[in-house]
Parts: sequence; structure tokens; C-alpha cells
Amino acid sequence: MDIQIERVLDKLEEEIRGGKKALFGNLRAVDDTKCLEYIASIRNLLPSSITEARVILQDKDNIIGDAHDKARDILNKAHSEAERLVAEDRIVDEARRRANAILDDAERRASELSASCYHGIMDMFDSAETDLRNALQNIDKGRQALYDMTSGSRGDR
Repeated sequence: MDIQIERVLDKLEEEIRGGKKALFGNLRAVDDTKCLEYIASIRNLLPSSITEARVILQDKDNIIGDAHDKARDILNKAHSEAERLVAEDRIVDEARRRANAILDDAERRASELSASCYHGIMDMFDSAETDLRNALQNIDKGRQALYDMTSGSRGDR
């Protein structure tokens, strides 16, 4: 440590030790003006590197504070993005669920329509078959009537 600083520190110590002792306790009355002058002298005698170190420490604290603020902002943005993606994922899941429900409904309706068409076609075939049977019966009746007419006219001759 610098000799001048040592001398000023010695004077400060003398001032404190030479102060009048209070009646009770370890308190002493000192000349605060002199003590403050000694402290100012010490500060002036300190190397500039100590002052620069104080500035650097203050800058470090500011940089760390800024870094914390930026980190907090990044985290907030990340949380917001994550929430957006989760919401988007929920929307996609809901869309898939609805699409599957629509497909299931369409398949059910197609199956019902197919069954209905099948039954309708079967009814048409049954009706056509009944009409054909009736037509054949009428043909047979007509043939029989024609046969009966031709057989009876032969017997009349």
C-alpha cells in the first residue's frame, strides 16, 4: 500500500482513538469533519485502478441485470410460443377428431344407402318376377283358352 495512504490511515486511527470516551459503553466522540477529510484524502490517494475497478463492478452489475432482463424476455417469449403451439396442436387434434367423425358418419350413411339400394333392387326384382309369373299364367290361360276353343270346334264338326 502507498506510504501516503498509510499516513492518512494512521491519522484517522489517532483521531478515533483520541476521541473522548462516553460515560457508558465503548462509544467515543470524534471530530467527524476531520474523519471525513481523512477518508476523502484516502480516496484521492487510491490508485485509479481501484476507481476503474469500481466502475467495472458497476458495469458488471448493469450487464448482469440486462442479461437477466433479456433472459426473462426470452423465457416469456418461449412460454408464449409453447402455449401457442399447444393451442395449435389442440386445434389440429380437434380438427382430426371432427374429420374422423365426419368420415365415420359418411361411411355409415354410405352403408345405409347401399343397403337401402340393395333392398330397393331386390324389391324391383321380386316385383318383376311376380309380374313375369302373372304374365306366364296369363299366357298359359290364353293358350289353354285357345286350345279349348280349337278342341271344341273340332268336336262340333
